[in-house]
Amino acid sequence: MRGLVIPSIDISGGLAVKRVRGVRGSELVRLSIDEALNLVKDYPLVHVVDLDGAELGRIVNSESIAKIGSFMGGKCQVGGGVRDAGSARELLRHCRRVIIGTLAVEKPNALKDMVEELGRERVGVSLDVQGEWVFVRGWRVRAGKINDIMNRLPRVGVVVFTNVEVEGTGMGPRVRRDIINALRSVGEEIYYAGGISNCDDIKQLWELGFDGVIIGYALYVKRVVCG
Repeated sequence: MRGLVIPSIDISGGLAVKRVRGVRGSELVRLSIDEALNLVKDYPLVHVVDLDGAELGRIVNSESIAKIGSFMGGKCQVGGGVRDAGSARELLRHCRRVIIGTLAVEKPNALKDMVEELGRERVGVSLDVQGEWVFVRGWRVRAGKINDIMNRLPRVGVVVFTNVEVEGTGMGPRVRRDIINALRSVGEEIYYAGGISNCDDIKQLWELGFDGVIIGYALYVKRVVCG
């Protein structure tokens, strides 16, 4: 089985960064947006996260997002700080899909309205998980158990499952097989992020049934190229 390799560009302060477990100040890499774009330019899709936006609850790095979207010709999906439909529409000017985290978990009915307005394929959900718990608001607040939360979500274009415990560590992917089937019930496609270190990790996740694997540490720290 073969799926997508999707590089991430995590933005903080107008720079592309790679944090360990999302902790501010733990950055392993700081690059200009131009430097990051040079690394991801040959991939079919880029995953963009406004880290500052996720923490503050509003879009912060709009200029950088616009630059990425223009460079990639819209071949990107973007999230971080999207708390209303207006913010989603703004981001969809630059990328083909908006990824919703906190709003989806805390207000699933608002997410449903957004899907109906914007279209299922243009909306995705981010589930950031540690153990059996989903975290929101920049990974600072424990919101609920993953199965309970998934049962409340409408169907969307894609679900991004991130294992917070190994994000930015290169320690290898970690996901339970039963979670994969549950993710499929919510998303038309399912993507995994967290702990990827090499091409074998990616192939393992494809074999488990993921449609795409999001890489950051492997690309920026180890400079691994897989396709």
